[in-house]
Amino acid sequence: MTRRSGGRIAPGDGGTAGAPIPGDWSTGAGPVASARVTRFLVPASALVGGLQLALLNPVIALLLASLFDAGPGEVGLVLAIMNASGFLAAILIPAWADRHGDYTRPMILCAALTLATVLALAVVSSLTLAGIVLVVLAGPAGVWSGMLFAQQRASGADSEQVVRTRAVFSVAWVAGPPLATGVMTGFGDRAVLLLIAAVAAGSIALSILLDRAVASARKRRSEAGDAGSPDDPDAGPGSGPDTTGDAALPEQRRTGRLELVVVTAAITALQAGNAGSVTAMPLLVTDHLALAPVWAGAALGTCAALEAPALLLMGRLTRSLRPTALLAAGAVLGAVYYAVVPLLASPVALVGLQILNALSIAALSGIALAWMQEAIAGPGLASGIYLNSRRVGAIVSGPLLGLAALGTLGYAITFWAFALLAALAGLAIALVGRDAGSRRRPGPPRDSQAETKGKVA
Repeated sequence: MTRRSGGRIAPGDGGTAGAPIPGDWSTGAGPVASARVTRFLVPASALVGGLQLALLNPVIALLLASLFDAGPGEVGLVLAIMNASGFLAAILIPAWADRHGDYTRPMILCAALTLATVLALAVVSSLTLAGIVLVVLAGPAGVWSGMLFAQQRASGADSEQVVRTRAVFSVAWVAGPPLATGVMTGFGDRAVLLLIAAVAAGSIALSILLDRAVASARKRRSEAGDAGSPDDPDAGPGSGPDTTGDAALPEQRRTGRLELVVVTAAITALQAGNAGSVTAMPLLVTDHLALAPVWAGAALGTCAALEAPALLLMGRLTRSLRPTALLAAGAVLGAVYYAVVPLLASPVALVGLQILNALSIAALSGIALAWMQEAIAGPGLASGIYLNSRRVGAIVSGPLLGLAALGTLGYAITFWAFALLAALAGLAIALVGRDAGSRRRPGPPRDSQAETKGKVA
């Protein structure tokens, strides 16, 4: 009789030992009945939790200016301190989560901080108090997404499952900004705070349900471990109530220090190009390509719409290709995109090239996260470092944007600088990651395992 444990196929099922159930979002749910619920909770949490961030983050500057009369300098100062707060939180919260093996309670906390942020902004009347609210509450709230991916990895998700969840998160970011600005335009600036509050309340509810599902799964694993035999996958080390599921992590690699440092630095460099290109795109389109501003929005919107399908494709490719190979390929695609865009003053070419851009961003937003979770021991630490690579990349992009002032070509120079940075990052990843596959923990491939089990059966 088929038996499943922890959302994974147990020995004797006629399938691959330890392999994820096909279509499972891998939350460590346990038996099939509750697994159906938890398989829903992960993508639902990614969609609703992603939406709460996608609604809030893009309109913070607008809210500071419209509700609290903040000038450009004041907006910049508040956002800088808020990002510094988020940077620190992305270190401290994941460290606590890894130490306690608990990623769902920090998710609840971060969702609650988002709710508290918008409720406080709705009642405070001074810029100083609004700044304090954003620094103390909104900065740490951004760690929510990292905790979701950390929980998924801790419960045994492989790279494809993590990337698939990241695709759902991207869908939220496609819908969030236009929905927020539409509400502000139609119903007033404060109306968006009520919308974000409602979404944050939904995120809290889903995070609580996920927390209960994980606690129930741990209890079942503990009970199975007490009564299990040495052949029971739930028995032995890591099966008790304190486990985070790390024992089930698929193909955890022993990553050398050189590879870890170089690839992390390369990911940060790619983040700089991504952040800077989004900022500079409207200016490149209008000042250098001499196209109507609407084409900048069309290009960015097309890229956002293509990102989720690109992530799903990248996720499937992880079945046969190493993360470093996919990362290097994504960097090359990004370099080609940055190099060619300034040369083609055509709306059709601008929009068509977003296919390359979307694939590059998918590698950066999905594969980079999956690589860090494979390379870094703690799921929380890995997700926190990835979040901070985005913040550092955004900071690095500032001087690169300033290159536009150096010559008559303007923002074309900036994009070519992004191209050079992406090419160097891809080369570095390819050089240090070419032998990464040889450093995986020993074990037969999944296909050979399944074939062996079939013969034994």
